[in-house]
Amino acid sequence: MLFMQFVIGDDRYLLEAKDIIEIVPYANLKRIPKAPPYVAGLLNYRGDTVPVIDICYLMGDKLCELKLSSRIALVNYKNDTGESTCIGLLIEHLTETVRFNEDDFSDSGVNLNDNSYLGKVIIDNDCIVQLVDIRKVIPEEAYGILFK
Repeated sequence: MLFMQFVIGDDRYLLEAKDIIEIVPYANLKRIPKAPPYVAGLLNYRGDTVPVIDICYLMGDKLCELKLSSRIALVNYKNDTGESTCIGLLIEHLTETVRFNEDDFSDSGVNLNDNSYLGKVIIDNDCIVQLVDIRKVIPEEAYGILFK
């Protein structure tokens, strides 16, 4: 399977490439007054308005730093009703595609309600890399903001 790898702090994570429409460089976003800190803003993507979520903030309570390696991953996101929409995920160090065999992943052994988006793990070069489930990363409170 093909994955996009990203890094937050010292930890490596994966997104399934099949969920990704396109990876675009960071662009100026339209800020949304009084939005929660994890809502980075709105992106003009080929004439359509796309909400952008700050993954660094959702996973670590720290806003993404805007670096050369910061990217916006445009993904197909299915909400609870199964309706698909395009959202952007602002991510630091989103620079590499990697291949892993699905059978080589194992359960992490840790299951917390606040981070149910963290999935199975794989060991790569003595480092534990964890899969992130796009469908579970958006907080419930965001549904009313993003999917009206």
